[in-house]
Amino acid sequence: MVQSILLKGRHVNGKSVMKKAVMATILGAALLTLSSCGKAKNSEYAQTNVPSSTAQPSGSTSEVQKTREDNIAGSDLAELEHLTGEYEYLSDYGTGKLMIQKSSGGYDISDYESESSYRFLADSSNIETIENNRIYVKYPEQVFSDDTVNFSYYVLEYSTDEINVYYGEAGFEEAQFLYHATKKTEVRTDVYEYEGEYNSYDVDEPALEIKKNDDATYQIQIDLFRLWAFYDGAGKITEEGLEFTATGPGGNEMNGVIKLEEDIAVVTIFGQEWLDFAGLSEYRFYKTSDVPNIDAFPENQQESNIQDAADTGSQAAADELLDAFINGLADAVDFEDSASTFSMSDLNMNSEEGDAYSIGEKVDLDNDGENELIINGPYGGIYLDARDDKVYEFAAGEGTVLILSYTYYNGAVWIMYSNRSSAGFEFYHMEKFEGADNITAEMNFGEEFDPNNAEAGIKYTLNGAEISYDEYTELCSKIFAAEVNTNII
Repeated sequence: MVQSILLKGRHVNGKSVMKKAVMATILGAALLTLSSCGKAKNSEYAQTNVPSSTAQPSGSTSEVQKTREDNIAGSDLAELEHLTGEYEYLSDYGTGKLMIQKSSGGYDISDYESESSYRFLADSSNIETIENNRIYVKYPEQVFSDDTVNFSYYVLEYSTDEINVYYGEAGFEEAQFLYHATKKTEVRTDVYEYEGEYNSYDVDEPALEIKKNDDATYQIQIDLFRLWAFYDGAGKITEEGLEFTATGPGGNEMNGVIKLEEDIAVVTIFGQEWLDFAGLSEYRFYKTSDVPNIDAFPENQQESNIQDAADTGSQAAADELLDAFINGLADAVDFEDSASTFSMSDLNMNSEEGDAYSIGEKVDLDNDGENELIINGPYGGIYLDARDDKVYEFAAGEGTVLILSYTYYNGAVWIMYSNRSSAGFEFYHMEKFEGADNITAEMNFGEEFDPNNAEAGIKYTLNGAEISYDEYTELCSKIFAAEVNTNII
């Protein structure tokens, strides 16, 4: 059944991009124009030279079930054989699938807008004819209790690995362009798919190198930022994935496995020894090149790992201080008054109240290799840093004009303050740190509408300079897609 296309809220990586009233209006209008209630119509693509067909809103059930395979030449069926496979197209529900499959009764042709909705599920009996690189499908849209039928008309115009789909309500002669689908390429199954260079999500730099040897074994190098570097990894393909061994922090052999999720390599390191050392056993990297940049075993690996181990010891000390604050055993130094402190008991931790604080994650918010503690709460809560044997208030939300959050931008974590307190006005201030007491970069951007000068439209700015709408939306898409909200109200 043809489904009405609904306008969906857009999300990136699971986190909603901040919605802006004017932008949403413009975008919504554009989407509405494109969707056309699920049947995109474009007269430019109107079909010509289609078989004569009178509009047939109804008919008998026996007519629907009557096979037309006798009218389809053997060469045409051979064409269907060549077209079998899965084709993908852009749908309002994501990626749609058009599938042509051989079956015991001939061929099935199916169009799935999503996993839970479809336009048609047809078979060979629904094919009127195949000619001039076009498949004409008369599909029973609705079958009523009195055996009358409403039909829809689809034309599949095909070429090598591509199919244009046209739709008509009354007949083939009025079918108009619906979408363009391309054949889905098979996922590589050869073992070379592991080989290449992969970047770390944490620092957006190469951190995993995999190279295949002539004897079908693999060289593997893994650099876990400020933690440990495995430079002597050796692996082979098994049913579990790319299994490997490498030297761990204690000089002992560590075991792990690498599995691929398309272009993402998921590395799992086994054993309690590693878990006690790192606190995490799974790491993800994204592929940037099929050609690895792998070196021989570096002479300075021991020095590098000694430094990594020292950094890890420093992180452990910081974690102890932050945990001491959580447990009421240490106070935090106030951000604005170094002579003033506060404790966990000073915060409203009553979970039944809407404006209460709660313990959040530990995240490296100041890009120094050590995690800070997030206290979720009103206006973004409080971020705490541990250094010099003390706990410090690192950042805090201060009302509707300074709502605290953080985001990942240009390979680093940025603290962000948002001001959306007035209609027609939005302003954002971002700070990048290298250590909680060392700001290395700042950025300001926003949008403003002057109701006294409506003809001027909306003004977009970046660091005080006016920029275009396209530049502004591109900037916002990067920043807000990776924003993490720690706000309660």
